Amino acid sequence: MPTYVVTSTPQRLTKKHKANIAQEITNIHCSVTGAPRYFVQILFNDVPSENYFLAGKPIEEDNIYVHAHIRGGRTIESKQKIMTDILNTVALETGADKSSLQVYLTDIPANQVAEFGAVLPEPGEEQAWEDAQSAEAKARMARLNAA
Repeated sequence: MPTYVVTSTPQRLTKKHKANIAQEITNIHCSVTGAPRYFVQILFNDVPSENYFLAGKPIEEDNIYVHAHIRGGRTIESKQKIMTDILNTVALETGADKSSLQVYLTDIPANQVAEFGAVLPEPGEEQAWEDAQSAEAKARMARLNAA
C-alpha cells in the first residue's frame, strides 16, 4: 500500500539513483513498519523545470520531493523515523543538500485501499489477510517478495 512518489527535474536522478532510492525506501518502510515488501511501490516523476514551480517561480535550484501515502495507524515516532531515514538516504545517494529535499507522509485508512483484489488489512494484520488471498494473489506476493 505505501506508495512513494519521488519528483525531480529530468536528468536529476540517474537510473542508478532511482534503483538505489527505490531499494532503500522499501527497506526503510519495511524495517520501521514491519509491512511486507510486496506492499511498497515507488514511482518516479521527472517534471520539466517549466512545469515545476517553487515559491511561484519555475524551479532553478536543486529540489527532490518525496510524497508517500501510507496506511494509517503508524505512530508519530515511526513516521518521523521514515521521513528522517529517507532524507538521509536521498541526500547520501544523490549528493543533494538536505535543505533541497522535501518528504511528506499522508495517512490513508487501510479500509480505503484495495490491492491484490482485496481491501487492505490494518497494520499488524497482514499475515491473516495474506492467508485469505487467492492462489494467484499469493503467487504474485511471493514473486514480489523474492530477493
